[in-house]
Amino acid sequence: MSQGEWLVDRRLGEWTVEAFLAEGGMSTVWRVKNARDGTPGAMKVPLGRDPDLLARAAREGRIQAAIQHPNMVRCLDIVDVDGRPGVVLELVEGGETLDTRLRAGALPPDEAERIFLGVLDGIEAAHARGYIHRDIKPSNVLLGADGVPRVADFGLGRPVYEPPAEKLTRQGYILGSAAYMAPEQARDAGSVDAQADLWSLGCLLYELLSGVPAFPGERVDEVLAAVSQGRYRPLDAVLPGVDGRFVVAVDACLAVDPRARVGDVATLRRILSRQQRWASGGGRAHGPAGIASREEAAADRARRAPVPSNATFVSEPPRAGRGFSTASLGIAGVLVLLGALWLALG
Repeated sequence: MSQGEWLVDRRLGEWTVEAFLAEGGMSTVWRVKNARDGTPGAMKVPLGRDPDLLARAAREGRIQAAIQHPNMVRCLDIVDVDGRPGVVLELVEGGETLDTRLRAGALPPDEAERIFLGVLDGIEAAHARGYIHRDIKPSNVLLGADGVPRVADFGLGRPVYEPPAEKLTRQGYILGSAAYMAPEQARDAGSVDAQADLWSLGCLLYELLSGVPAFPGERVDEVLAAVSQGRYRPLDAVLPGVDGRFVVAVDACLAVDPRARVGDVATLRRILSRQQRWASGGGRAHGPAGIASREEAAADRARRAPVPSNATFVSEPPRAGRGFSTASLGIAGVLVLLGALWLALG
C-alpha cells in the first residue's frame, strides 16, 4: 500500500480517515471526518518515530487545544496513530495562506491592518495562556472564506516557562525561519520569550504593507547577518507616504535588543491606534553596544546552511569534530496546502 493510502478508511477514535492530503519534511496530513457529527478535519501525523519529534507533535496539539481562539486554527482532537500522535485540526474552508495572498503584492493599508490586528488577537491569546509561537510568518496565517485570519502551526510553539526536564529545544539550537526570526532566537531558540514573537510580528506587518520582507534574501546566511544588526530599509523608504504609525510600530518591534523592543501585544496595539507614543530609530541597529557582535556569531554559525530564508528549519550548534548541520523541519507550512486542497477535494 502506498504512502497516500495506508491510513485511508481507518477509524481512529471518533475520526475516519478519508484521504491523503499532503506530506511535509516531518509529517503527513490527512483529511478526516468525525464519525459522530460529520465535522471535517485535517490530521497531522509525524513521519518518523524520533522521541523528540513525537513529543513536539503532541505538544503542538496540546497548545492549540489550550488556546481555542477565533484567530487560531483549532485543535479538535489528538488520537493515537500506531503509537504516534495524530493532531486533528480544523479545516479552514475556502482558505488560502497569507503568503499566497502576498504573491500578488502588498495589501491595501486598511486590509493589512485588519488582518494584522486579527493575528495580534490570536498571538495575544497564546501569550496570555503562557505560550509562544516562535514561527510567525505569512505562510503560517490562514485566511478562510470568511476573511478571518487564523494563526496556524504551533510546531515550534512552547510554554514560556518550562522545567528543564521538559525542554525539547536543546541549548544552542536554532529553530525558526530566518527572515522572521528574532536575533536572540538565532542564538538560542530554547531561551527566548514572548519578545521573539513581537519581532516576528514586526516582520509580518512590514511585509503586509510593503509586499516585501523586511529582511530579504534567498538563504539563511544572507539574512541572519542583517537580522543580527537590525539592518532593514525603513518602511517609509520602501513605501513613501505610509502612515507614520505603521513605521513606528515596525521599528518598535524590530529592536535587536529584546529589552528595547515593544513590551507586549497590547502595547503594540496601542501604538497602532495612536494611543501610545514610541521613540524609534528606524532601520538601524538598536540596543547596547556589543549585542550585534554576539548575534553576528550566531549568523556565522549558519553561513553553511543551504536553507531558504522563509523555510522553517532546525539546526544544531557546531560540535568538536563536526560541522554545522541543518534540516528542514517540515512541520510548519504543511497547513499551507489545506485550504486549496479542501477546495479541490470538496
